[in-house]
Amino acid sequence: MFLKRIELSGFKSFADKTEMEFVRGITAVVGPNGSGKSNISDGIRWVLGEQSAKSLRGGKMEDIIFAGSDARKAVNYGEVSLTLDNSDGTLPLEYQEVTVTRRVHRSGESEYLINKQPCRLKDITELFMDTGIGKEAYSIIGQGRIEEILSTRSEDRRGIFEEASGIVKYKSRKREAQRKLDDTEQNLLRIHDLVSELEDQVGPLKEQSDKALQYKAWKEQLKTKEISMYVYQIEQAHANWKETNDRLTELKEEELALSTVVSKHDALLEKDRQRLRELEQDIEALHETMLKYSEEYEKCEGYGEVLKERKRNLEQNRKQLEESIAAMDGKIAGLIREEAEFRGKAASLEQQLEELRQAVEREEKELLGALGGAGMKAEETLKGELLEVLSTMAQLRNEIRYARQQDETIQRRLERLSEEETKWLQQHEKVAARRAELKERLDRTLAEIEELRRQYAKEAQQYQSVQKLLEEAQGTLRQWEQKLEALISRRDTMKEMQDALDGFMQGVREVLKASRRTSGGLSGVHGAVAELIRVPEKLEIAVETALGGALQHIVMEDERSAREAIAFLKQRQLGRATFLPLDVIRGRQVPESDKRLAAGADGFVGVAAELVECEPRYASIVQNLLGSVLIADTLEHANRIAAKCGYRYRVVTLEGDVVNAGGSMTGGSLQKRGANLLGRQRQIDLLNRDIAGTKEQIGKLRDKLDDLRKEQSIRQQNIDANREAGEKRRIEEQQIRAELQQLEHEAKQLEDQRKLFDADLSGHKEEREQLRRSADEAEKRLAELAAEEERLQEEIRAAEMRRKASESAKEELQEQLTDLKIRLAKTDQEKQSYEEQAARIRTDIRSSREELNGLRQLLAQQEEEQRRNEEETVKQIEELNHLGLKKRECAEKTDLKRSERADMLRGLEQGESETKEQRVRLRQVEERVRQTEIAVNRLDVELENLLRKLSEDYELGYELARERYPVPEDVPATQQEVRELKRQIASLGEVNLGAIEEYQRVKERYEF
Repeated sequence: MFLKRIELSGFKSFADKTEMEFVRGITAVVGPNGSGKSNISDGIRWVLGEQSAKSLRGGKMEDIIFAGSDARKAVNYGEVSLTLDNSDGTLPLEYQEVTVTRRVHRSGESEYLINKQPCRLKDITELFMDTGIGKEAYSIIGQGRIEEILSTRSEDRRGIFEEASGIVKYKSRKREAQRKLDDTEQNLLRIHDLVSELEDQVGPLKEQSDKALQYKAWKEQLKTKEISMYVYQIEQAHANWKETNDRLTELKEEELALSTVVSKHDALLEKDRQRLRELEQDIEALHETMLKYSEEYEKCEGYGEVLKERKRNLEQNRKQLEESIAAMDGKIAGLIREEAEFRGKAASLEQQLEELRQAVEREEKELLGALGGAGMKAEETLKGELLEVLSTMAQLRNEIRYARQQDETIQRRLERLSEEETKWLQQHEKVAARRAELKERLDRTLAEIEELRRQYAKEAQQYQSVQKLLEEAQGTLRQWEQKLEALISRRDTMKEMQDALDGFMQGVREVLKASRRTSGGLSGVHGAVAELIRVPEKLEIAVETALGGALQHIVMEDERSAREAIAFLKQRQLGRATFLPLDVIRGRQVPESDKRLAAGADGFVGVAAELVECEPRYASIVQNLLGSVLIADTLEHANRIAAKCGYRYRVVTLEGDVVNAGGSMTGGSLQKRGANLLGRQRQIDLLNRDIAGTKEQIGKLRDKLDDLRKEQSIRQQNIDANREAGEKRRIEEQQIRAELQQLEHEAKQLEDQRKLFDADLSGHKEEREQLRRSADEAEKRLAELAAEEERLQEEIRAAEMRRKASESAKEELQEQLTDLKIRLAKTDQEKQSYEEQAARIRTDIRSSREELNGLRQLLAQQEEEQRRNEEETVKQIEELNHLGLKKRECAEKTDLKRSERADMLRGLEQGESETKEQRVRLRQVEERVRQTEIAVNRLDVELENLLRKLSEDYELGYELARERYPVPEDVPATQQEVRELKRQIASLGEVNLGAIEEYQRVKERYEF
């Protein structure tokens, strides 16, 4: 045998599968440091079974797997295969080659294979035993191993020699045989102890087994007869249930038909209510439209008043203009007459001038004839200049006099304009004050309207919110009322079932009924166990399972009253019942040591007797029935608690599973039932609390409905008040706007008058200023001419003195000529003055005519405005008539809608009355359905109790029981046999059914 090949894959530095062939002649593997020589020897040691990672130069077994490098990722397992040549048969295998493989994964799993067949590490170890090959054999000697062998103890060195001599295998087998002999000796000692113990158990167990066999025989007979009685009672109960259920089906069909009719009526009524709500909305919309038309109508009426006032003002202004035009016509006529008078005076003076010129010309000719020479000419020249100066002075005096007259006239006109301006200012101030007052009133009215609109919107929104809350509260109230009816119906059903003692066996029910009779009843009856104890809801299933049939045991005052109750049942053939006399029943308890053991276990809830409530005088009854029953939360915990207590007590879980004394288990699914006997009173109390809470909630909802209706009424009153106040404010607004519009028109007229006043005043002032300048210039010129006149007079006097010295003869002629010329100059001056006055009057006439034309234009504008006002008045009247027609149409539609609403309300009342009658019939049918359902439930409970008893007592279904156990022919005789068998079984006392199997098991072990 020699090493032929080694394969390494994922082992330490051998990431890839590496195979090395060792042919004959190869004695060593050489290589530089770090090339993996030691990894090869480690691989051989490892595949031969090395378990120490430290011996393989690692910290843990995972370190032998290639962990990866910069260029390669790690692998998931390491494997080494060692192939040996077995042609000489050194290894006890029928193979020429033997390949031993070991593989380890990163998860820690290891595999061993021999020729690719899985094997154990022990198989590999035994295979190489006594061959010199092994993890500790002399074939593999590492560094320092020789020195260790030489320096170790002689006993340790012996192992190497034994390995080399081939006796290790036999010594190993010897040690294994010695260990087995020691174990056998120990087993024999234990068997001797068991035989001694079994000898003490066989005798008592045989007695208990015989008693249990007798119990089983009688129990089997009782089972046959009692099951047949159950089948009979179930058939009777089912027949009654079927008959009552058929009657219930008919009533439900009638109820469904009536409910359908009521639902249909409700749907129709709801449709009519929806139509009524739509009518209310239409009426509200028409009311809003009516209000809109009323506001527009009032605006139009206000505008008509404005037009009327404007018409009055226009007529008044027209009258004033006509009076002004008439006055101006009179003024122009007077000016024309005055101009004609001045023109006539000028023409008369022109004739006088012509005569004076002729006279002067004659006098001059006479004077020229009498006088001659330069002196005469010089004097005449001076006199001519003097006449011109006098004429000019006369003209200037006329101008000054006319300017003063015109200034006085203008002054009177200015005073008149000032008076008119004062009146205008007073009227303007009144208009401005009234406008300010009206604007303030308008702003205040608009603010009030806006506030009323905001309050109206707020009240309308709150009204809608209250309406929505009211509808929601009404819906909620209906739901709570329906819930109350359902709760009361269920509570009444439960109470009727409780009063009728549904769920109790016949004998129990008859005894309890007899105890409740006022006369001729049974005395000393306290009630059934189910009626006397109170159990938390979560423990009801557990306690009901623990008590089982004991729930219907009747608690009696003493044995005498119990005997009387039994005699009562016998005499009347009313069935059987179990009685618990208070004076003889004693409680049972779990020892404190066992209780502490159970309490220390997980899932322990408590002792059943300590978890229920009852009156103190019934404590012994509760202790007797539940004192040795433990409660656990789950079946697994129940098993552990029972094991801790040595299976001496019954352990019941919250789901109703049971671990019986001795270790047997009962469990599975529980049938869904209505109110059980334990939970019936609790459910009635719970329903009473729910009913009280529901009534309280309904009362609160009704109070809330009353409050909401009151609030809705208040909101409606506020809405109506705001609407009425808003209408009043709208009318007031229209009146103020109409008055403001009239004041605006008056202000415009006053402004036009002011412009005319300003124009007249400016013209008069300018004319007056021009007149004053002309008068000043005339005064200045007059002063100059006066000086000139004085000079000419002096010169003329000097000339006359000279002339008088030479021409005293013609002095008289000269004087006459001078007088004529003076008269001529004066007349000419007066004529020019009249002509100038006539020219000025003509200018005044032109100015007055222009002013007259302006007044006539104003009159034409007033007439045009009056015409437009008439057209606006016609349009306003048409619009007013149109709005009045719309209001009447809207009022007629509103009346029609209201009439339709009244008809619909009457129809609704009639429909609701009919629906009410249908509801009364429906309630009657529902009451009959409820009574029938109570009867069905009572029969259902009775049938369910029978089926439950059949299932719980005998673990049989009704169909299988009817098939196997036919109904007895003689029912009373069968009932008597059942009672006799129960008496005989009761006479046996406590029976340990487990003793049969226990006896057989102990007997077999003892005989074995």
